Amino acid sequence: GKEMSNLDWKALIMYLTRAADIGLVPAYDLINHHNGRINTRLEVDDEGAMSVIALTDISAGEPIFLTYARGGTKSSVDIFNTYGFTEDYPQLWEWSDNELKQLSRTNGNHAYGRYGMGNSDANRRDRLRFIPNTEHHEVLVISPTLAALLPTKALVATLGNARRSMADWEKLIATHHSNLRIVHASALVDSAKGILAGLPTTIEDDEVIIREDKRRLEKATNLGRVDVDDADAIKAIEYRLAFKKALRLITEVAERETFLNDSDEL
Repeated sequence: GKEMSNLDWKALIMYLTRAADIGLVPAYDLINHHNGRINTRLEVDDEGAMSVIALTDISAGEPIFLTYARGGTKSSVDIFNTYGFTEDYPQLWEWSDNELKQLSRTNGNHAYGRYGMGNSDANRRDRLRFIPNTEHHEVLVISPTLAALLPTKALVATLGNARRSMADWEKLIATHHSNLRIVHASALVDSAKGILAGLPTTIEDDEVIIREDKRRLEKATNLGRVDVDDADAIKAIEYRLAFKKALRLITEVAERETFLNDSDEL
């Protein structure tokens, strides 16, 4: 077949990252993703007609946001792999390591042991709030300084469905951590530290690389040259930088938060 030009690739990428389930839809395909600033929701009727419904008053000139995670909550890894960008906060990062994979093989329900559930044992409705979002290592990053280690499904459920104030997030995360067993939080910290120690570049290295690469790309663009590969390389570095910052934040959060210290072991 015909070799694709840069313009062909751009058109294909635009379709893959902007199309709804029924294809490209005028106006809808211009709405951006932001799980922290959602102000619309999507409705599809029985005949397939689509409507974008405002969740709040939207002023003239104000950006319109919805979630690209239409099939349910997606991690920041999924968002990058599918749409090619690193999403703004909140971010949901998940990964596995050899130790966790071995644990999953020997105990498929190990993630349910992460939470002590406080005084909620007598209340089934409260216990349902302590279902792990995933059996993998996971961190929900709300801001550069606020994150929930090993979040529950209930804590993650807001992403793509509603908006929370920073004060609400702080309160919910503090309650979550008070019910998260320290042995599980420590295992997450150890994994995060291990990943960071094994990477060839540091956070500071990547910040310098991005600045230099963006400067070169801007210069080339001003001269009328378009280099898709260089632009994609910058996006990839931005992604790994965001992941590294999430890993570093895990340790920072663990050092200042209070977790449940009981006798339950991994």
